[in-house]
Amino acid sequence: MLLPARGVDAVVTELSEAPELLAEREDQIHRLGRQVTELQLGRSGLVTVLGEPGTGRSALLRAAVTRAREAGLPAVLARCSPAEADLRFGVVSQITAGLAGAGYLASSRRLWAEEQAVPSLIPALCGAFAALARKHPLLIALDDARWADGESKAWLAAMAHRLRDVPILLVQASTLAQGVAAGLATEPGPVAHSVVHVPPLSERGVRQVIASRYAGPVDGAFVTAATEATAGSPAVLLAVLDHFALASLPPVARYVPVLLERAAEVTGDRVAGSLSRLPADALALLRVIAVCAGGLGFDLLTSLAAPRKMSPEQALSFLLRLDLVTGGEHPRPVSPLIADTALAGMDAGERQALAARAVELGYRAVIPEDRLARLLLNAPPVGAGWVVNLLRRVARRRRLDDDHEGAAALLGRALREPVEGEPRQRLLIELAMTEAGRSPATSDRRLQQVLLNSGPEVPVSVLVQAADLLNSRGDASATYRAVATAYARREGGGADVGSLAAIGWLAENECTTDPVLPGRSFPDPSDRSGDPVPAGVAAWLLAARGRQLSRARDLARAAFRLKGEDQPFGPRMYAARALCLADEVAEAVIGLDEVLADARRCGARASAALALLQRSRCELRRGNLGQAVADFEAARAELPLTSWHPRVVPYFIAMEAGLHLAGQSVEEAKQALAQELPAGADQGSAWAMLLYARARVHMELADPEAALPDINECGRVLLSRGWTNPAALSWRSVAAAAHSACGNSATARRLAMEAVERAREWGAPSTLESAQRCASRVLSGAEAKETPHPLTAQEERVAVLAAAGRSNASIASILSVSVRTVELRLTGIYRKLAVTSRNELGSRLASIPAARNVGD
Repeated sequence: MLLPARGVDAVVTELSEAPELLAEREDQIHRLGRQVTELQLGRSGLVTVLGEPGTGRSALLRAAVTRAREAGLPAVLARCSPAEADLRFGVVSQITAGLAGAGYLASSRRLWAEEQAVPSLIPALCGAFAALARKHPLLIALDDARWADGESKAWLAAMAHRLRDVPILLVQASTLAQGVAAGLATEPGPVAHSVVHVPPLSERGVRQVIASRYAGPVDGAFVTAATEATAGSPAVLLAVLDHFALASLPPVARYVPVLLERAAEVTGDRVAGSLSRLPADALALLRVIAVCAGGLGFDLLTSLAAPRKMSPEQALSFLLRLDLVTGGEHPRPVSPLIADTALAGMDAGERQALAARAVELGYRAVIPEDRLARLLLNAPPVGAGWVVNLLRRVARRRRLDDDHEGAAALLGRALREPVEGEPRQRLLIELAMTEAGRSPATSDRRLQQVLLNSGPEVPVSVLVQAADLLNSRGDASATYRAVATAYARREGGGADVGSLAAIGWLAENECTTDPVLPGRSFPDPSDRSGDPVPAGVAAWLLAARGRQLSRARDLARAAFRLKGEDQPFGPRMYAARALCLADEVAEAVIGLDEVLADARRCGARASAALALLQRSRCELRRGNLGQAVADFEAARAELPLTSWHPRVVPYFIAMEAGLHLAGQSVEEAKQALAQELPAGADQGSAWAMLLYARARVHMELADPEAALPDINECGRVLLSRGWTNPAALSWRSVAAAAHSACGNSATARRLAMEAVERAREWGAPSTLESAQRCASRVLSGAEAKETPHPLTAQEERVAVLAAAGRSNASIASILSVSVRTVELRLTGIYRKLAVTSRNELGSRLASIPAARNVGD
């Protein structure tokens, strides 16, 4: 009976009290019931019930037999087992014993006891069953048909061919792997063959089972955990619920750890029980298969575990019938649990010796590299030079197939080989890149290990690569400390450490506002060394400070002189940012394309994601919103947000909000900014981007008071790093608009004029145009006229000709451009100068600085 509900203290019913429940088996029961109905009408049938062990196949057979008996039909259920697999006519003996009360003659049961030949005996047996079926339609059910003895299988096959003559329903249950291997006909025969599949329970079915034994509401979290832990197996689930009943534990969320532990125990016990019934030869073969993990073909496997009492084929057949291994040319254990349980009976020395023999055999047989790599995973260190190279090659292929976990396992195995110095550090770097998605903290520790533990024999270029990758995921503080230590060790050694110092400067600049400020360790990157790495960082330094546009552009271009997956990615991406701020957006995108290709080629997922994110900003800057969104989504897919350091998370959120704003989706932008942030997200420069996006959303929602704190803090974060260029983030313009809307006219004018002056100092036309446009909205008419928009050289020529009265066609002819080009440039000129006609154009040209005066 069900126990009364007692809130959280209610417990599940004991198994002995619970009726057999066939949860989620309505369709299977209906189909079997329909077959029984057909049998009542004198129609034969052949049914195979397929499902994994523990899914309720036996219960369905019992239900079918019960249904037939309730209808007054003779019905019998025979259970096959490995213990009787070699017993002559063992299944037939069960069936005849079960039908004794239905009129089956005892004399017929003695037929197989006599040493008659099977070919002559089977027709007699079939005749006896046919005679019984002519009196009453007959149901014969066979559970676990894979273990039927050979003679009984032959009889069943013969009986199947007589179904057209007499009303018999044959029902067998078997595993998915075995299919209909028990001997029943599957090809078109005298009657239709029906297959009833029994899948694992879904979460709904698990809930139904728990609810049938629990007097109270069912905890959803417990149901979800139970579904996963039991893999939907009713047998495992019922065993777990039995444990809960005995321990008086309610099936609620706080006991999920008990659920997981018990489910693992039950599953393990079931596997151990299967293995305990294995003959010695089959167990030995299973252990070899487990060690080789699909690395060797069956012919090579048998040379490692030659059976003594049965043929290799018989041993494999035994394992297949128990669903312990897969079929095919390269058998493998069906699950890691089976492999672990099989190997648990061997001591470590035996396992390692077997694995070493497997590797040697596979190497001599020249098996494919990926299979040899599988063998190496379980093998002790080999010490041969080919091992590390092979593991690296296979790991690279796994990574390109997005199997990062498999690649990491191979690289970790390579590190167990006796490899030191530069090769070992490069292995650590490869492994760190592979682990960045699943184990980012472990990845960072490996890169720090390279920086802190490398001896003088390791080239500085290896340290630069490790520092660049460490910095890419966002932990600037860890990067700063590790690079500072490595830099101090190498600085006086004669090696060129300029590239290492440049990476260190990036990290140092990023963490200048940390609670514990680092001491000044790295000089500003040199713009005269000719090294592409410092050149890229120096380009960003000039761009962030809004100085020397032409020099910054030249340095950024120099950063792209060296390409390839061994070249640092960060400095090139900072160079692309400098180009983007200098209005060289197309050139920046080309550079980022190269970085993305190099990063993906070597598996630097964080760098690839950052390249996509920066490319998204470039595309947004040139008005290509669709491509910007695509690049942003690709960046999110490249590396999960949870794999980034908290400093970087605001970058993604701010970009998402910015894309929504660009698409006029203010509410979506607001929702994006409402995402929960991890602790420490406010420590990096990306925090300024998020504050800027927040302020813009507040302004779009006509709430300038709410915008002011965010935009003021944005400015503080940027200025603390020396980033004064409005091209990076035009925070002054937004702040000016917010102050103006709040009635703070003096502050608004000051900020607007500062933005214009900074933009003019930088000299990029788009930056100055944006600052001027904001200023024109904030300043009074007279002040606005004092800060006119500059025109490029091309725009100035078009404007002069238009003011002189030339038509668009005439201007196009003079300048050798299309009329459409003239129209577009005039539109831009009108917008810049805030004029609406050619009559106003002439009066404004005298006060407009020419392109040569804006530094471009």
